[in-house]
Amino acid sequence: MPIDFDHFIDEFKSALNANEVLTFYCNCKINYSGRAESFLPQGDRLIVIKSDNTLLVHQPVGNTPINYMKDGSQINIQKVGKHLEITSQNLKYKDFLEIEIWGAYSIMRGKLEDGQKLVLQGNEKDMSDMIYDNPELISKDFKPLSREEHTKYGFIDVFGHDGKGEMVIIECKRYTAGLSCVTQLRRYVEKMKELKGIHKVTGIIAAPDISTNAKKMLEDWNFKFKKVNPPKRLERYDKSQKSLSNF
Repeated sequence: MPIDFDHFIDEFKSALNANEVLTFYCNCKINYSGRAESFLPQGDRLIVIKSDNTLLVHQPVGNTPINYMKDGSQINIQKVGKHLEITSQNLKYKDFLEIEIWGAYSIMRGKLEDGQKLVLQGNEKDMSDMIYDNPELISKDFKPLSREEHTKYGFIDVFGHDGKGEMVIIECKRYTAGLSCVTQLRRYVEKMKELKGIHKVTGIIAAPDISTNAKKMLEDWNFKFKKVNPPKRLERYDKSQKSLSNF
């Protein structure tokens, strides 16, 4: 059953003034101007306004908002004839969003406290730690000396020596390695040659996979690729496992 518009406006304004998170279901039309120009005809949507005035519009399906406004937007609400009009304007990004609400079905507000940051598992640092602790992932004779070694061009993920005593530099990539990964490795190799005054330095890309053009560039520069999957301590199932549809 639709909520009385006057009650909705009171709750809406109170939530904004208190910097609370606000969510509601409504039947609405949406006009947007900024990154592009768009119009969303009338339909039922879930709208979320966060305490920093980020605004998200979700349809009944899908995980991505159909419309959104970034944090710091100015949000207002007013009654216009038989509908409500919510406007969100962000002067910094030159964005403008207008929501015409023809029916509001629910509204929920609350103060949320969360200062935590997402801890990513299986990133390049985890990979370099894993290789440093398990050098046989690269080769039987690889002896790691250091990880996260600082250079003028950034941090070398892992470096060490092979069985011949020659320096080895390893660049880790948690996804498919591309051209930028190979060029980064080359900069590290050239810099270490210069710093150490040596001519022979082996460069290795450690990643789950490598693109075709990156592999060709790697070979042209006499570097190597080693297939290494990042550690996934939290993985619930093997994504490579076949499903019934594969049989």
